[in-house]
Amino acid sequence: MNPSEPTSQSAWNNHYTRSKSRLGYPDENLVRMLSKIETNSKESSAKKNALDFGAGSGRHSNLLNEFGYQVFATDYTENAIQTITNEYPFVKASVTGNPPYSFENSFFDVIVSWGVLHYNTAELAKQILDEKKRILKPGGFLAGSVRAVGDTHLQAKGTTIQTADLKGAYSRFYTLEELKQDLSGFSQIDFGYTERTPLGKLEERICHWIFLAKL
Repeated sequence: MNPSEPTSQSAWNNHYTRSKSRLGYPDENLVRMLSKIETNSKESSAKKNALDFGAGSGRHSNLLNEFGYQVFATDYTENAIQTITNEYPFVKASVTGNPPYSFENSFFDVIVSWGVLHYNTAELAKQILDEKKRILKPGGFLAGSVRAVGDTHLQAKGTTIQTADLKGAYSRFYTLEELKQDLSGFSQIDFGYTERTPLGKLEERICHWIFLAKL
């Protein structure tokens, strides 16, 4: 998220006070990505470090734990981190603002950034990605998703969300070329695209690019 935008931070803090915002089940696309990483891993069986960046209610922190990682989680909303601390005490959770972050160089084997980057300005997203490359191990993976051009679900006017639960918060919508440019510097990237309609709202589109990038 973008802590430089007070309206966004307030909207997200309020968002995580609502029970419906506490998602419990992981995204199936991320499950497939983590399975692919596990299958392709040729390193020792020693426990590896994973970061759930912009962790929200912690559904993917729990998933990473199930895959055997030592899990760290960050979010810039205190309510989200409090939820994770209460629900998943095995996760090392902390509130994190703008980069740089406190993690050591080459510390993580995997970073999950699910539905996060698009809530930041283009400049801040680049800084965040540069920092993720710093804290990823060589050969480590960044698994992520971002909102795609064509999404109507957020009812955005320009870069301002209009939906009731996040009204006033900031969001961008990526083209594939913009995403490729932001992820330059990774040695290998696989892209995918998802589009769905909410039940009973066939006129709406929820659109995401998904990616698995190897440093």
